[in-house]
Amino acid sequence: MKAYQVITAECASTTYKVSGLEEDVAYFFRVSAENEYGVGDTCETTEPVRATETPGAVKNLVMVDSTKNSVTLQWTRPEHDGGSHITEYIIERRIDEDPTWYLGATSKRCSCEVTGLKENTIMDFRVFAKNEKGKSDFSQIGPIMVMDYIIPPEASLIDYPNGELAVRIGQNIHIELPFKGKPRPAISWLKDNLPLKESEKVRFRTTDNKTAVTVRGAQKEHAGQYTLVLDNRVVKNYFDINVITLGPPSIEWSPDQVLTLRAGQSVKLSCSITGRPIPQVTWYKDVTLEWTKPVFDGGMEIIGYNIDMCKASLEEWHRVNTQICIHTKYTAKGLVPGELYKFRVSAVNGSGEGEASVMPNPVQALDRLTSPEIDIDANFKQTHIVKNGGTVTLQVAFRGKPAPLATWSKVDGELPVVADVNTTDFCSTLTIEGCTRYEAGKYTLSLENNSGRKSITFTVKVLDTPGPPGTIIFKDVTRGALTMMWDAPTNDGGSRIHHYIVDKREASRLAWQEVSTKCSRQMIRITGLDIGIPYLFRVIAVNQYGQGEPHEMTEPIIATEEPAPPKRLDVVDTTNSTASLAWLKPEHDGGSRIRGYIVEFKAKGSDRWVVSGETKSQNMLVEGLIENTEYDFRVRAKNDAGISEPQGTFSSVVIKEPRIEPTLPCLECHYKVSNLIEGLEYQFRVYAMNIAGLSKASEASRPVVALNPVGEEKNS
Repeated sequence: MKAYQVITAECASTTYKVSGLEEDVAYFFRVSAENEYGVGDTCETTEPVRATETPGAVKNLVMVDSTKNSVTLQWTRPEHDGGSHITEYIIERRIDEDPTWYLGATSKRCSCEVTGLKENTIMDFRVFAKNEKGKSDFSQIGPIMVMDYIIPPEASLIDYPNGELAVRIGQNIHIELPFKGKPRPAISWLKDNLPLKESEKVRFRTTDNKTAVTVRGAQKEHAGQYTLVLDNRVVKNYFDINVITLGPPSIEWSPDQVLTLRAGQSVKLSCSITGRPIPQVTWYKDVTLEWTKPVFDGGMEIIGYNIDMCKASLEEWHRVNTQICIHTKYTAKGLVPGELYKFRVSAVNGSGEGEASVMPNPVQALDRLTSPEIDIDANFKQTHIVKNGGTVTLQVAFRGKPAPLATWSKVDGELPVVADVNTTDFCSTLTIEGCTRYEAGKYTLSLENNSGRKSITFTVKVLDTPGPPGTIIFKDVTRGALTMMWDAPTNDGGSRIHHYIVDKREASRLAWQEVSTKCSRQMIRITGLDIGIPYLFRVIAVNQYGQGEPHEMTEPIIATEEPAPPKRLDVVDTTNSTASLAWLKPEHDGGSRIRGYIVEFKAKGSDRWVVSGETKSQNMLVEGLIENTEYDFRVRAKNDAGISEPQGTFSSVVIKEPRIEPTLPCLECHYKVSNLIEGLEYQFRVYAMNIAGLSKASEASRPVVALNPVGEEKNS
């Protein structure tokens, strides 16, 4: 039974304008007449009426591509749909300044390729949105020349200031550059102007608009200039990234290297120290001097030596040794740290003390380095729990010479803006006031000086509402229904997640509707969706402190549509004329059963895709290919609603018979080597061979001396 609401009781004419109606809501109306004897019977509408109008004009109309016989346009949805769903978009075309417009195409999406155009023709285009009420105002673009546009290849280095990338030794080098160009450029990488090839440590990855190179476990030798080469046969451009590897300095110093003085000569202390950033060179406060006897002993036996020193700034010499040093080596100790000292040595014989030999350069006396050490009270916990709005204080005492550099960092993020760090030579304190769930996480204090590195990590838990849930995915998309799944929040607010709230809305609406307010699992089956209508969904996690932030979808989903593209298309084998392909089924079937797959191929450099055939299985043998030719492959899924977007191979493939070289020899193999010469030392290495040739050599064995076993006599 319908429940009616009185709009007016004072209408004196046979027309009335009803206002305040909600868009796209169906209404029934009824009218009754009234005279001096009362209200008469009502007259009702037999069908519901919606308050609708034509949609607004599409926005942001642009040309995204052009070939010699087509133009591709793209736009965004109107700000409002007029109260009813947009059923399609109409694209019209005309030759420039021709007053007559012709239908170019229709599309249910916000992009369309208008085909059948003549090369070098100047065209205008306009786009209408259409709903059940009619067409919107148009948005127009033009004039556009129909032609193959050439865009020089370009790569963006915006993420690499000054074209540099610094990586610590042991971490991965990852360079990822967005690129563009038409025709699509061929991509290659150089390292120090030499071709960089893929290997176990080096991996390449390229998508439609990005290319990346990754070097796993960087070492010093991986530093240098990495160059991206983009070549589209019209222009070849080069883009350089200078990679710097950072690591602890290394020093080359012989343990028995000492300061050696010959009377009347000077000796230089030196060592080779390398590393990035440039290390600070230090010497220790115990200085060891060593010298040789004078060439001329004055005609008498040398009985010893005297060693003098002075502060370099004072030039006031005084004797270091209390007794004559009878050796040609002496260690001066007890020097003031930080001071510069000079030394001189003189020989003594029966006639007295000879002329002193002065060390040419002063030496700085410094404390011996000690690596950083952390001093923490046994009662100090490494996990700290604080309520929302509270303050957490992490105080760490440490020691080391020289005083370590103390650095606080947050794992998987940056230090909060509200964080305050106070550091002295022996203590560092991190204070965070007004904590929220965003301040929860792991915090690390790193200590580093010239002698080593030390770190400690603390966990901070903030009792708050949860963060947004993770990625939303869909399964089992059918007509009017779908299954929605999501990941738990990375931050649970320090409390167990009780349940989730799931909301939905039509993409053209702003108001959310509840789907479930007590979803206890990370998935839900949603039914009763309108066919062909795009929906947005959001999920909110709830714990004992309340509702957290929602995770909202950015792109709508339709509960019946073309399937998603197949996943992971691989070329599993090739011969001199065929390629064997395999793929995985799409993420969702669009609401109707997958009817089959369409496989296409094209030669590299060509724009023409050739249909190889259709299949209902998830693999196919493509035949009739040309040997030693490079091909690209792609596959589309098909259901009752249409054909999916294509899924392509990761890279092009050369058609040829595979030639498999042997691997290194197996450990189980053995061989007895005869006719060796007794007493000589030998090393051995092994190759494998098949019809394709020799493998690489194995690593050489350790040196072995050819001897008879104990107790056996040498064969005569």
